[in-house]
Amino acid sequence: MAITVKKVDRNVTMTLWERSYIPEMTRGMIITMKHFVVNLAGLALEVVGGKRHRKIMTIYYPEENPVIPPAYRGRPALVRAENGQEKCVACGLCEVACPPRCISIVGGERENGERYPVSYTLDGSRCIFCGLCEEACPKEAIVMSHDWKNLCEHDRSKMIYDKETLLYPERNLKKRLNVIREKYFNAKLYHKPSEKD
Repeated sequence: MAITVKKVDRNVTMTLWERSYIPEMTRGMIITMKHFVVNLAGLALEVVGGKRHRKIMTIYYPEENPVIPPAYRGRPALVRAENGQEKCVACGLCEVACPPRCISIVGGERENGERYPVSYTLDGSRCIFCGLCEEACPKEAIVMSHDWKNLCEHDRSKMIYDKETLLYPERNLKKRLNVIREKYFNAKLYHKPSEKD
């Protein structure tokens, strides 16, 4: 790929009219007013006709919800398998991979020998939504959900989530799981977990 270099003449002298920036401010105001009038007319047609005529990408929240892309990283969620139990085996890899140290796990063992988290705590006020916990998990037990509405609170104590709050059914997280599998499968880093894993 060829690189083009554009030379800029820094010694250009502007006239007094150009140095006042009046022409550029006027041009900017004309563009702004054009967008304002077009979108105001589109909003009026929308109110009358019910169809969307706006050309602007503004979303009128909460009447309209944004379209969340599959790769969006919202609040971390623990995956609940089809049998009703969490997929997490309390290995602690997500806890170690977490840069702000907002994950705390206490592991236990069931009667059949399976490991599981007795308690899983995530401090949402410290989470930076980096997704490293998701990448570190070998069981696809923790993923970044599409939950964007419940990320803010007035009280930080309400942002400390326990295991039951973080558990989501696997069917609700299919889009995100498919994104993860595609990402790592294309990078040759992914192997599909078997039932033995």
